[in-house]
Amino acid sequence: MKVKKIVRPSRIIFLILLLAANTMAWFIYATKVDNNVTVHVKAWNIVLEAGDTTISNTINLDIDSIYPGMEDYEYEVTAYNRSEVGADLSYQILEARILDQTYTTVEGRQNAGDTPLATDLTSAQLETKLLNDYPFSISIDISDNYMELESGEETYTIGVTWPFESNNDALDTEWGIAAAEYKESNPSDASITLRIKIIVTQSSN
Repeated sequence: MKVKKIVRPSRIIFLILLLAANTMAWFIYATKVDNNVTVHVKAWNIVLEAGDTTISNTINLDIDSIYPGMEDYEYEVTAYNRSEVGADLSYQILEARILDQTYTTVEGRQNAGDTPLATDLTSAQLETKLLNDYPFSISIDISDNYMELESGEETYTIGVTWPFESNNDALDTEWGIAAAEYKESNPSDASITLRIKIIVTQSSN
């Protein structure tokens, strides 16, 4: 005569919990393994230097005096790419002051968290003005807009030039007098100040 085994409900519950725990542990393990195999975050390491000094991505420049025939002013920032991806290079002029006239760009106000004014110029518009509207010229150049991965190196150059004869005697005279009067009234202030944001982003190329 066979004796029927009685399976207690508590054992059934225990088996269900054990199975569920093992299933969950396998799922977590499989997920971790899958992540370790498929995910790789590429290193991003950009260094900006002016001379031998490491700088931030916002530079502030002061040009003490300007006058016809002044020595050319030049400031260089070198960007180094130590990343596993290529980089795109650009910049924004946030603010410029020419003697007593200050221009804050749309990008400059946005960078500060402010709302741009209707009269604000964009960075590109202000750059055109600084290059063409005065007897002196303020220029910003990049050696290349793309920087190679791992060992790329490119240079930003900010320059101010005012030749002795700019081919516009009236402007030379007007701004020469204005620059001299400003410096006489404000001997401790720079004649030109610039605030420029260096932008380096991961390239899709």
